[in-house]
Amino acid sequence: MSSLAKMLSVFDVFTTETPALSAEDIMSKLGYSRGTAYRYIRELHTAGFLSRVAGQYTLGPRIIELDYHIREADPNLRMIQTVMQALRDRTECDVLLTSFFENRVVVSLHERGPSALKMSFGRGRAMPLFKGAGSKIILACFTMARQRKVYARHSQEIATAGLGDTWEDFRAGMLALRRAGAAVSKAELDPDNVGVAVPVNTDPPGSLVLVFSAARYAMSDKKYVNQIAQEAAEQINQIIKKRNAVSGNVLDVANEGPNVVAHSP
Repeated sequence: MSSLAKMLSVFDVFTTETPALSAEDIMSKLGYSRGTAYRYIRELHTAGFLSRVAGQYTLGPRIIELDYHIREADPNLRMIQTVMQALRDRTECDVLLTSFFENRVVVSLHERGPSALKMSFGRGRAMPLFKGAGSKIILACFTMARQRKVYARHSQEIATAGLGDTWEDFRAGMLALRRAGAAVSKAELDPDNVGVAVPVNTDPPGSLVLVFSAARYAMSDKKYVNQIAQEAAEQINQIIKKRNAVSGNVLDVANEGPNVVAHSP
């Protein structure tokens, strides 16, 4: 690991179960030397990423500020939220956007429906990697090589989750989900909820998840639910595609030199 990666790993020790830790706790959890741990903590504290209260450290105000910028200053995010809100209004269910990174699936956005569902995993919360429709459809869209790496690291967890006792079983299940274009999970994350998820081409990869009460999902048109979820995901894909095209043009212009005139796509 680079020094930067080691310093950033300090954030990994803070969880809802351990929101405040002493410097010694952080050092012990990460296995760093005292000098290294204290240097990283000091730098993160100076930059506002950590706060110190009564001899313990918590995540700091700089993170809250960055979260505000993510929510308020990204026009593409606002457009994606508009798509999610329209889907929420159309289905009257909760709608989530998830992102995958470093073997975690995290809820990036959450549009709440009118039913006030009890949900354990809202915005900012990491979901189980092998439970829930949102996680499964992301795994299903990985390349075979990436799926094989995931299986090699987590074969026991995959078997426990009922996703296959062997690599061949796991691969077959992922192929079936990919062909279906959607994943459905019933009472895997919350006992009274059903999740329906489709993939989206975000970077990092993600999924769009509709969450229903079990009773309401039982009465729904399953084919229609899948269809409108996929339509919304495609709208999000197009937003991302346009953003990437604009970013690409800016980079091309920068590389060509000062005499090139940029044209809007």
